Amino acid sequence: MGAQVYFCTARPKDTQSLLVKVEQLFAAAGFDKLFATRDKVAVKIHWGETGNVGFVPVPYIRAVVKLVAGLGADPFVTDSNSLYRGMRFHALTNLRAAAYNGFTAETMGAPLLVADGLVGHDFVEVEVNGRYIQRPLVASAIHHADGLLVVSHIKGHMLFGFGGALKQLSMGCAAPRGKLAMHSSVKPKVIPKRCIGCGTCVEHCPTGAIRLVESDRPEGSPRVVAIIDREVCIGCGECVVVCPEHAIPINWKTAQADLFGRSADYALAALRGKRGKCAFLSFLINLTPDCDCCSWHDLPIAPDVGFLASTDPVAIDQAAIDLVDAAPVMPGSVLDGKDPTPGKFQAVHGVDPTLFLDACVAAGVGERGYELIRLD
Repeated sequence: MGAQVYFCTARPKDTQSLLVKVEQLFAAAGFDKLFATRDKVAVKIHWGETGNVGFVPVPYIRAVVKLVAGLGADPFVTDSNSLYRGMRFHALTNLRAAAYNGFTAETMGAPLLVADGLVGHDFVEVEVNGRYIQRPLVASAIHHADGLLVVSHIKGHMLFGFGGALKQLSMGCAAPRGKLAMHSSVKPKVIPKRCIGCGTCVEHCPTGAIRLVESDRPEGSPRVVAIIDREVCIGCGECVVVCPEHAIPINWKTAQADLFGRSADYALAALRGKRGKCAFLSFLINLTPDCDCCSWHDLPIAPDVGFLASTDPVAIDQAAIDLVDAAPVMPGSVLDGKDPTPGKFQAVHGVDPTLFLDACVAAGVGERGYELIRLD
């Protein structure tokens, strides 16, 4: 039969608040049995890039935090630093982005932490002996937490086709170096005209693959420039993360199978040490075609569907895909006039999202089979 996935529709009963549905799912899925008194519970969310309004609204997250705290546990709301150069690139501006979007300790009723520290260096190498990555770099606050409750906004994604619980576990729980390892199998290189010869990359390179050499640039320009010995480089991506001038850009190039396989190993690493203390809530509302990392927000591709809860991240993502596929296309959206037969998310981005689910099954993260239990 598969894992149990609990479902509430987005339609309220009479004048009842939709927040009640979160409480119903929390109890029905047995989340109240997962966390004990004084457990440090990471409530992993995506609080959105500034300019985006598609993320899960503050009142829902506050309700989740209250439910966890009501068990006697100590919840904290968390997200990690991004790899791209936006507001969420390091902890100081990351927390400002959270506050700008309404997420603060006061509105949440719990502390907010950037899980991988000030500049993404606060992580733990987790031994998983994965098919693609042996030791994923998991944000330390998430790794050291006693329990994990992942709250996901279901939406499209240009690389994965779809973003849900598994995307939160993999990319969302990784330090920036780990994000790069998932995204790219190509070693970095310096763009000389952007380099100011500051040496920051040299100081942070773990293998000594980077050095400063004399530059032939015009008078008045920096007289030295960094170069990377690609024979010595291990592709860790640390230089990409620390360069203040963006002179070592992200190369997003990687094979799709590698992207999914590496991300599956990272999802497994995020769960390490927490089996039996992990819960997943997915919000099938505001079903935008693009990720919440974008600084914009497009029209949803389908009407609001509802809310899901499960202890299996693969099963909950499969249920989310199935429920969205069963919903009508939103008039005027990017899907309007397109053939949604392959699946709505695949029709938007040309990527079959179930391939990532298959990779996660192969890695031992969960199972695609599920029993949908409707609560209303």
